[in-house]
Amino acid sequence: MVGPAAFDPGAIRRAEHSAFSHEYDCWHSVRADIVRRTGVGRQETNFSADNHAILLNIQGVAREGEDYLDGRQVAFRQRSAGSLSFIPAHHSWSGWDDGDPAACYLFITIGKTFILDHFGKVPGAEIDRLVPKLGFEDPLIQYAARSIRSEIGQRDPLSNIVVEDHARTIFARLFRRSGQRRHYVKGGLSPVVLKRLVDRIEASLDGSLSLAELAKEAGLSEHYLSKAFRVSTGLPPHAFIIQRRVERASEMLRYSSRPITEIAYECGFSSPSHLAAAFRRVVGRTPKQYRADWKT
Repeated sequence: MVGPAAFDPGAIRRAEHSAFSHEYDCWHSVRADIVRRTGVGRQETNFSADNHAILLNIQGVAREGEDYLDGRQVAFRQRSAGSLSFIPAHHSWSGWDDGDPAACYLFITIGKTFILDHFGKVPGAEIDRLVPKLGFEDPLIQYAARSIRSEIGQRDPLSNIVVEDHARTIFARLFRRSGQRRHYVKGGLSPVVLKRLVDRIEASLDGSLSLAELAKEAGLSEHYLSKAFRVSTGLPPHAFIIQRRVERASEMLRYSSRPITEIAYECGFSSPSHLAAAFRRVVGRTPKQYRADWKT
């Protein structure tokens, strides 16, 4: 059984270039295309999703441009190496961007029945919760996408299992992220309070932030805050903070050559080993391995 329909880089992500390469592979429900270009000029996007699609930017920065989702203009966000974009089936993405002359991206398409087959009986995994999203970061999705990339050309009988396992990870993360952005969940926090707490967390990732301080910020008891925060985000406050610290560390590992020890302390970890343990738990790799992955 062949994966989703053929991907045409010249039609979907059109750009003039001086050199070009394109590799791909298909599995039962998944197709992955890796596209490399040098001497790239302005790139134009014109994509209507018949299946679910994930784009991982591997090299090059999209510095300016215009983006339209389902025909409506959205704010352009600069997309660096590691940034992700997700377009669910039956949605569209169009626009243009200018950036670095050397570019590489991974485009993964996943059959639209995949969610029904693997998440059909999972509470909270309704397809209408998934919306288009451009230029976001998620270390676990990045890792799963790059792992799918590593299966291109393997010709291994186990590849179908490996690839679909990573595809399930991607959608589990997408569903969890969609839960973080619902306007209201019964038993959860109001959007205003949740935003205030998340802003406080973002401003304190390099230091200690207690549950008592968050509860005071929200005007709630610690017990109620813990329950409501988990309903709204899918994670208790402590786990949410650790995840955001790992995400910040992952950005620094990709974009800088700073020592891992320095990154650990700046992201609020008590030691490099504390960072390594949290990073392995969230991403499945050590910081050193993760950094090495992005240099290949």
